[in-house]
Amino acid sequence: MSNISITVGEKIRELRQQRGFSQEKLAFKAGITPSYMGQIERGEKSPTIDTLDKVTRALNIELSDLFVSTSNETSNLETTHIDKITYQLLGRTPYEQEEILNFIKRLLKFRDNKN
Repeated sequence: MSNISITVGEKIRELRQQRGFSQEKLAFKAGITPSYMGQIERGEKSPTIDTLDKVTRALNIELSDLFVSTSNETSNLETTHIDKITYQLLGRTPYEQEEILNFIKRLLKFRDNKN
């Protein structure tokens, strides 16, 4: 396959792992088969724009994010956790999101007072 297929596949794998998704979970969320997801990640298949759109929606990223080089980026654990928290809040009602935020604030206040 082409270098672009390999690069995009590696980027999808990196973003999937940052979010703590298995290949199967990401494939399910994107509406494609797990075997096809594996082929994409290994650069063995060149997905259509429609398939890339499904994958980026499942990862909650923009399509352009697949083409941003990571060579100058550093892995940021905090960002990864924030991404995971944000993902968990997707699809929750505004009320649920507010309740979760209030819980986090109480938890942090408790922890800060404990130290």
